Amino acid sequence: MKKTLFTLMFMLLGMTTSFAQKVSVPEPEFADQTFLLTSNTEYVKLPRESGVVKTKAGASLYLVGIGKVKTRITLSGPTSSVTVPAGKDVRLIIKAANNSTDPESFINIFPFEVKGKERRAQLAEAGTLSATKTNSLGQISFQAKKYGQSSYYIVIENLKPGEYGISLGDPDKRNEKNDMKITTFSVK
Repeated sequence: MKKTLFTLMFMLLGMTTSFAQKVSVPEPEFADQTFLLTSNTEYVKLPRESGVVKTKAGASLYLVGIGKVKTRITLSGPTSSVTVPAGKDVRLIIKAANNSTDPESFINIFPFEVKGKERRAQLAEAGTLSATKTNSLGQISFQAKKYGQSSYYIVIENLKPGEYGISLGDPDKRNEKNDMKITTFSVK
């Protein structure tokens, strides 16, 4: 019991210190831009890459009529141009149209699988003998608070080395072009 209580207190202290740091960087200029904080006063703008949606059926579906069809979003290149050192919290400033909406309702942070010369993440899966699954990007949890006039300060803890993407929905449902734009970074 004491060990569990100590662990819980340690986790809460860690979350508090991530937000207690005095961050003083400007907000991104435009909505949907993301800054990666390299210190409390310095940042790097993360790249936004255009994704391609690919759908592929398994061989068994063609041979015997039973199998699965998977839909994935794919980005060219095996890695992002921006890298975060492993073992550190990832701190982001994401500008939205406004910051009055719960960021977990429209900001998705997810891992990519690297396959050859591309990064990919599964969007949906349908099988002849199984239920259809959609929006299965595998969202990573984060802590967030308002930052400035219309941005969010996001902290992601304990990310394993790999490739990651950030998909930004539109809290006001005005922009449908964002579906294929993915902000990317690597943890190494």
